[in-house]
Amino acid sequence: MTAGPLGVTLRDLRLLRDRGIDWLLQRIGDSGEPEHADRHNGYYRLPWTLAYAGRREEAAAVLDWIEHNALTVDGDLRPGAPRDSWTRVAATYPGSIIAQGAWVLEQYGTATAILDNLATSHVSDTGGAFWERPEIRSDGRQLLFPTAQLGMTALTMGRSEISDAALEWFRELLRGQRHLPTQFFVGQNEGGVIDEVPDSERYNMVVDFRLPRQAFHNPGIGAAFLARHAIATGDTGSASMARSLLALYDGATPAMFDYAESTGVCKLGLGASVMLELEPGPRSIRDIATMTDWYRDSQNADGSWAPRTFLRPNPQQWHVLEKTAEHVLWISMMITALGAHVSTAQTEGATR
Repeated sequence: MTAGPLGVTLRDLRLLRDRGIDWLLQRIGDSGEPEHADRHNGYYRLPWTLAYAGRREEAAAVLDWIEHNALTVDGDLRPGAPRDSWTRVAATYPGSIIAQGAWVLEQYGTATAILDNLATSHVSDTGGAFWERPEIRSDGRQLLFPTAQLGMTALTMGRSEISDAALEWFRELLRGQRHLPTQFFVGQNEGGVIDEVPDSERYNMVVDFRLPRQAFHNPGIGAAFLARHAIATGDTGSASMARSLLALYDGATPAMFDYAESTGVCKLGLGASVMLELEPGPRSIRDIATMTDWYRDSQNADGSWAPRTFLRPNPQQWHVLEKTAEHVLWISMMITALGAHVSTAQTEGATR
């Protein structure tokens, strides 16, 4: 065990991860079928999460089940439970994540079929991921977090035509902001940044850092994509944009850490872990330590995490599965980033 405060943080993160994995594994059948798969597609992250955390056999079983029960032959989500929750919101998000998990598991045909399907039917000419599926698309808007995940998956798979287009989409999004640092508008359409939205759409379309109950996940996942793009390509502009997004958290209300009402801030852990790899420094260490406390405080006694927000005050078990798989993944990435940082620091100290 590594000594010192960072060693304690690593120890705590490993305990949180292991408890979460144990909870997840108890909810996967022998065939790889996740619990409640007939009700809701909250299982899309399981192959990536379990593979990243070292449970490749179980990850492969779930992916095999998904391939046979949730995907069409051309890589789309099947009608019914696999697709229903992702028709009018974040239509590309589960597919991008399944493709990421498939690629990590070296199921390249599955990953490629999914990404090809997304690129053909779900991505705008400007590189953004459409919010709605094509059969019900109403206004052509594209939002930040599905675009960021699409870009990260494309980076993993070496599809630079998709990741570079997503990067350009982010550049235009940041150029078009008129209300930063207090309000961050996260959608675009053919007219540019959408910064006039009705109250019914504000949660999805704008983050007001002065207020509680906001979609605080947006800067974190945006920064993660941009930092990964910088790592992959050496693009200093990507790195600068990543820094600017993470800096938005500095002016946010402390209420964003109220896990009883806002679970979206979990993606700050994702952003901080990638930024620590890109440019190690005290800010990322601070953010990882802060998020370690947040994950510890918000984890249930049984090892799960529940997405309790004002939008979902009584989450169902399939929502808990979805959120627990997400948190285990970000925690695992924090462990990887922090462990590498500690190891590098020890090596440099020993050679002085």
